[in-house]
Amino acid sequence: MKIAHYAQVITPETGTLLAGYYANDVSAEILDDLKLSVLLMDDGDNKGAILAFDLLGMDEDVSIKIAGDAAEIIGCPTTNVIITCSHTHSGPHTRSSAAVQRDNVYVSKLYDLVKKGVSEAMKNWQEVDLFFHSSKCDQNYNRRYVDGANKGLSVAGNHWVEPLATEYADKELGLVIFTKPNSPCPVGVLVNYAAHPLAVHSMGRGGYRISADFPGMLRNFIEKESCWCVFSQGAAGDLFPKNAEGGSEAAADVAKAIAIKTMQNFCDAIRHPEHYRIENPKIRTSMEIIPLDFREDKIRNNDLPALYKGQTVMQARVHLFAIGDICFVGVPGELLNELGQEIKWHSPFKKAFIFYNSTSYLSYICHANSFFPGGYEQRTSMIKPYEGLKLVVATIDGMRKLHEPFPEEL
Repeated sequence: MKIAHYAQVITPETGTLLAGYYANDVSAEILDDLKLSVLLMDDGDNKGAILAFDLLGMDEDVSIKIAGDAAEIIGCPTTNVIITCSHTHSGPHTRSSAAVQRDNVYVSKLYDLVKKGVSEAMKNWQEVDLFFHSSKCDQNYNRRYVDGANKGLSVAGNHWVEPLATEYADKELGLVIFTKPNSPCPVGVLVNYAAHPLAVHSMGRGGYRISADFPGMLRNFIEKESCWCVFSQGAAGDLFPKNAEGGSEAAADVAKAIAIKTMQNFCDAIRHPEHYRIENPKIRTSMEIIPLDFREDKIRNNDLPALYKGQTVMQARVHLFAIGDICFVGVPGELLNELGQEIKWHSPFKKAFIFYNSTSYLSYICHANSFFPGGYEQRTSMIKPYEGLKLVVATIDGMRKLHEPFPEEL
């Protein structure tokens, strides 16, 4: 396979409103640059791209235009361009909610930056071998504490309860590693890990800085020691990084720990190609359309984003992008990690990695029982409780169609 990579800076100017926490937080300084990581692929028959943004999320029309613009430059179908957002809360508004509108001035600039980044990447093609790896990395936890009576409390605003927050947390660190042909030398890596980028944020000065948070620092650590890095966010709807809301040093600690684990995993994967090499890395993609019902109280209280006003159903899109027997699953919002794990558990692919806030921004997508203990995720979820399960089942059905027949004997 041939690939190409380019890191395009997409940092807004200071004075831009920040997308996390409160609607009118005005940025005062830049801690580090936001980036678009462009990763192009050509398997000899098909071309495709992964576009990973240091942004909170995107409205559907924004993601559609970006994928279309990129596909035109690359010369591939739009469905061969998959997007993921890191969900940093220290960047501009690129999605709408009932409370905020996206920054259309910035979004217009972003369209041009995407075209520039993809065009620059097209100059950097090289032949590579592909490997995957999966391990556990203990740098996240579930931010919801649920007691024996199924009553909940969020760690956000209640950090004293953090030691008690032992709900399920997906700790998988997923990697796709690109090396020089027939060489143990990595040239790049795609990292997939699930944790809200809310380490940098702190009360006061820390809440007014533009930053890629720990994903940006993770890239810097890996690029300093080894090779370029593309970060993709997993199903992080209810997952915090360790020492969340602890400031830039807390973010650096999380990033460094994930980076060290990543580079150690290079050794295991590349030294054991019989286990980890991706054979026949052909690109296959599909877009699954799933009707999801909005909650009646959200409709009644006029509590939906303007782009969904007057609607009772959303046609949600789940984007499937496979490379050989590895599948990236692009979801339309903030999927709780338990639902992401269900997709992984039932995947017909050897490994499935969730791409967060990929096709649109549908706020939180929760599992049904989580509505009993409640919390921020459930209060702001726009869809009915069982729609999350509907999305999971439809996603798995789409993966089964995309995959070759599942072997009866492994």
